[in-house]
Amino acid sequence: MEGLREPDPESHLIREIRTLLADEGHEGWQIDIGASWCRVLAPQQDVPRQGWKLHLSATPLSALTVLSRAAGVLLPQGCSFKFAGTLQRVEELISPQYDRAHAGKFLTVYASGDSEQLRAIAEELHQATEGLAGPRVLSDRPYRPRSLVHYRFGVMRAPLQLSNDGIYQPMLESPNGGLVVDERKAWVAPPPWAPPDPFAGDQAEPSSLSPASASVALLDGRFIVREVIRHAYKGGVFKGIDTRSGGAVVIKRARAHVGATEHGGDVRDVLRHEASMLERFSASGITPHLIALFEEDDSTFMVQEEIAGETLRHWVRHTGVVGSGSLPVPVVVRMGIELVQLMDTVHTQRLVLQDFNPNNIMVQPNGTLRLIDLELVTMPRRQALRGFTVPYGAPEHEHVPRFGRAPEQTADLFSLGVTLFFLVTGVDPTLPPDQSPKRTRGERIGAWLNQISSDNAAAKLLLPLISALLDENPVRRPSLAAVATFLQSGGSHTAVRQIRRGHSETSQPDIQRLIDDGLGHLISSMDPNHARHLWPTTDRGAKTDPLAVQHGAAGTLAVLARALQLRPDPKLRQTVATAADWIRERVAHEPRLLPGLYFGRSGTAWALLDAALALQDHDLRSTATDLACNIPLRWPNPDVCHGMAGAGFTQLRFWELTGEQVFLQRSRQIADALIVKAEDRDGLVLWPIPQDFSSRGAGTSHYGFAHGAAGIGAFLLEAARATGAQKYFDYASATAETLCRVSQVSESNAYWPAGTRDDGRLRIHWCSGSSGVATFLVRMWRHNRDPKLLQLTLQAAATVHRSRWLSQSVVQCHGLAGDAEFLLDVAEAANDPRYRDWAADLAQAMAVRHALDDGSVLLPDETSRNISSSFGVGSAGVLAYLLRQVHGGPRLWLPQGPVDATGTTDNNPI
Repeated sequence: MEGLREPDPESHLIREIRTLLADEGHEGWQIDIGASWCRVLAPQQDVPRQGWKLHLSATPLSALTVLSRAAGVLLPQGCSFKFAGTLQRVEELISPQYDRAHAGKFLTVYASGDSEQLRAIAEELHQATEGLAGPRVLSDRPYRPRSLVHYRFGVMRAPLQLSNDGIYQPMLESPNGGLVVDERKAWVAPPPWAPPDPFAGDQAEPSSLSPASASVALLDGRFIVREVIRHAYKGGVFKGIDTRSGGAVVIKRARAHVGATEHGGDVRDVLRHEASMLERFSASGITPHLIALFEEDDSTFMVQEEIAGETLRHWVRHTGVVGSGSLPVPVVVRMGIELVQLMDTVHTQRLVLQDFNPNNIMVQPNGTLRLIDLELVTMPRRQALRGFTVPYGAPEHEHVPRFGRAPEQTADLFSLGVTLFFLVTGVDPTLPPDQSPKRTRGERIGAWLNQISSDNAAAKLLLPLISALLDENPVRRPSLAAVATFLQSGGSHTAVRQIRRGHSETSQPDIQRLIDDGLGHLISSMDPNHARHLWPTTDRGAKTDPLAVQHGAAGTLAVLARALQLRPDPKLRQTVATAADWIRERVAHEPRLLPGLYFGRSGTAWALLDAALALQDHDLRSTATDLACNIPLRWPNPDVCHGMAGAGFTQLRFWELTGEQVFLQRSRQIADALIVKAEDRDGLVLWPIPQDFSSRGAGTSHYGFAHGAAGIGAFLLEAARATGAQKYFDYASATAETLCRVSQVSESNAYWPAGTRDDGRLRIHWCSGSSGVATFLVRMWRHNRDPKLLQLTLQAAATVHRSRWLSQSVVQCHGLAGDAEFLLDVAEAANDPRYRDWAADLAQAMAVRHALDDGSVLLPDETSRNISSSFGVGSAGVLAYLLRQVHGGPRLWLPQGPVDATGTTDNNPI
């Protein structure tokens, strides 16, 4: 996001603190400047580990004054604090879509005194900042109505610690000495054992309520809120009832000071503007009707007619293309013409939409389309709020200030082209940027669409039209009239000539090129001197265990070790040795041994063993073996990624490779413990994560491989194979039966919900969907030859192949690489090369998303915008599949059976 920019490395907020410390003679204070925060540390203050702490909010306009006045209170008190170090950071903290649980906290106060002193400081801060602008901090309780001062119970000085989910988080210490995550929620949620509220009985404003405790709200004495559409820091969007008319309405809320800028406006002004646009188009019939606009509780509310139906995004993904993989040509043409008509109605009013995308278009039950979310509609070239949804914004619309001159209407034509792409494919064409050589976004999306069009008639028809609309030069994009002519003529040759520009057929890299360049990138991007992660990871992975499989070094190391066994390259060997040493040096420094395979130490031990075998390093093998022997065998979470089943897989693999009976015995202990944990719910065998376990998954029962029954069943099956214990096989069989019962078959495609708390979405990928569940089912079928399991397996294979162009990601966990691994499993089990060919088709679907980096061909991570290297959500996992596609061999992170003298594995049925 473009916004305020500091003219020099040290902002005037920080300079203000330096001046205050110097002028007042506060000696011994320290200033610690980080990437986002500036900490001001009092000399010899004993800040407690945890307690009630204060937060102050601010806007870019008020931040300097808030900081100065707050410091005037805190410095004489000898009270440490931290604040957002730049105005850009302040703007980010109050941006409309910022995480609600963390938003608004401009300044944090670390008081070390008793409740009386804390109350005194809070009152002084309130009086010093009263009347200044700042938004509500939702995770805290406001000290007084409309006060900038808020408070909550939480961690103050404890270092981040590894949580049960494998993430470094602030941890609270409970009265019994246990550690629990200091969860930030969008409402006040202190732990039940927290000390009494120091402001109870004062004039504190009631806190934000949790969704479970919120009561039905009556707004403006007229509108009843009955359902949440979405929550956001800027305010929510709700469904409601108009008590006067009895009609269904949609209610939008805009909170005071959220999204505030240096120009003084905030999201309330944006909502008022949207209301004016609804009034302007009231006679057109293309938008909802405005019903009311009012102020209440320091917020602005807009009430509009509820349009029956669903967004174009939801309709295409879950109604239009599920099962068939594409929409019929007549449907696409009709909807394309309606999209043109919607845009033309706005353009006729001499306005530009700016944010035309599938989220802002409703499909009514009769199939007609209407526009929603008109907050960015404005006049071209007028100073206005700028915005768009990635990747629907035109190139000339990107990298602009949040406030600036609005684009020309030709920017909407680009958005129309991307929306048509989504209509015919069901996927957002998000791509990582090229470094060199650089291709235009239109060229790359056109090449993507060209690949899809080989078995998608609608894509083939619209290919020249979409390519023309995505031209980098705005003046060369076809007019709405030309687009309408093209669609109405069914893509006739005359209409194509009116479009003027066709598509370019760009050759795609082959699998070997992807492997060679991908391995080269892993070698060159390793950074042993990085403060935390050995290889680049995603923003989401930055706070996870750097030695684990999912986001950390272990997953990448295992892939490189596999590659080294296939090609004894000196650079590759050195990289494997360096990575193994890097992990070995650090593994003893983390006191918590989590058992999971992907987020715990089981995967780390396994990767070190693979590296030891590839390097023929006996000392490293001993390190791996010792680590595996110390993995916890009993754990509240039973799953593969975080829990016992993942530990069980690792123990079996160590037994297979070392022959040491201790690992087989440890596998038995895990299998026995999992059987005890199994629950029978109406004939379904499930493994819930305990409700009282400190984990994001607490209380859930999943079906998928990563977090649920499929992965646990797969381990019990392997335990049965290894030990011959019939009870393990019986539970694996019962698990397979459960997964058969909850499967959903449509048009010869098999899908599964994520778990018992079904949200209606049908899942496809390894972690929670078809390819993961059937990864277990195909293994079960190899043992019992149940035709029902084979049928579901083949239907799941058809699902992942047919859906290959619908996947938003290429990665192992929830993308094409994990799906392709499953297809190779099926090819081996069924001895049918067709499924290997299908896996290669998925590789083709990956290749179209590549970026160029100094001539290297690289594939994106789970964000689809960046290149990072982790196994679960980055390039290492993709390389694992590509190596297997070319060279064969077993799938990583699954036991393979004991290796005999011939080098083959024993996978005979029990």
